[in-house]
Amino acid sequence: MKFIQYIKDSFEELSENMTWISKEDAQKTTVTVAVFTILFALAVAGIDFVFHSSLDYFFSMFKSN
Repeated sequence: MKFIQYIKDSFEELSENMTWISKEDAQKTTVTVAVFTILFALAVAGIDFVFHSSLDYFFSMFKSN
């Protein structure tokens, strides 16, 4: 039964002893993370496109007709 006591203690710690950020701060942080995630994904997609195009060009030089 130690596990059940652990769960109860965990919920008590989270509800009574933790300091949570405000809803507005959480929303701002979420938007910031989402924007940077999209920008990072676009940067990776751009790099992937450049490498893909470069490799296609490189291998097309050795392709026989």
